[in-house]
Amino acid sequence: MATGKSTNSDYRARLQLFRKYADTIWGGKGEAPLDKPMSDSSVMAPLKANRGIIFPYTPNIYYARSANYGMMDFKGANFPIYSFVNSSPPVIPLIAQFTATSKEEAKYLLAVLRFLNVMVQADFGEQSVSNGTFGRPPPLMQFSYMGPFGFDRVPCILTDFNVMFPNTVDYVPVEHGIVDTGNKDGFTSAFGDKEVTYVPTDCEFTINLTPQYSPRRIRKDYNLDDMKRGANIGFI
Repeated sequence: MATGKSTNSDYRARLQLFRKYADTIWGGKGEAPLDKPMSDSSVMAPLKANRGIIFPYTPNIYYARSANYGMMDFKGANFPIYSFVNSSPPVIPLIAQFTATSKEEAKYLLAVLRFLNVMVQADFGEQSVSNGTFGRPPPLMQFSYMGPFGFDRVPCILTDFNVMFPNTVDYVPVEHGIVDTGNKDGFTSAFGDKEVTYVPTDCEFTINLTPQYSPRRIRKDYNLDDMKRGANIGFI
């Protein structure tokens, strides 16, 4: 008879905003620029409940870590001496598959694409000046996968991503709302007032995440001795 703790937790890979940053994307608490909750028909609405992406398929992750050593040369010596300089957490590259075999999956795929686009851009333009958010960088995210000694709420930034739109699969329409910005001199779509965007039924994203721990957390919480003893101190 098993005596361990329950394993009913959701171990799927997930990339989420911290709760304190969620309203900068989905709004609802008066923070500029979104002082009203996002409409359920909005492109990114499917990600709102989980504050980000729950990967529908197990992603490929290439994990590598290294230490940096400085080399000291001595005249006439045959062997250099190496001294430890530092170490840094690895970039976390994800290769993730998404499919659109149903209306819900297609909406989710479109939401993921828009979300990743937003997460590599800062606030800019006249409206951000009026809102007092000019120059605000993308919010910090957290990546979780595998369990406490895998990737446990790793604070990270999205440094880059790419996606292949293949010409070997079908594309399906996604119906969505389009927010009226009220700017009559603004962008005019090549597709008129159509509220439909096509997405591939199968595609692959490459997403590169870089851990970003705060200086205070590194100073106060990092303890290599605790890691050796098997404690989960929140660092990879």
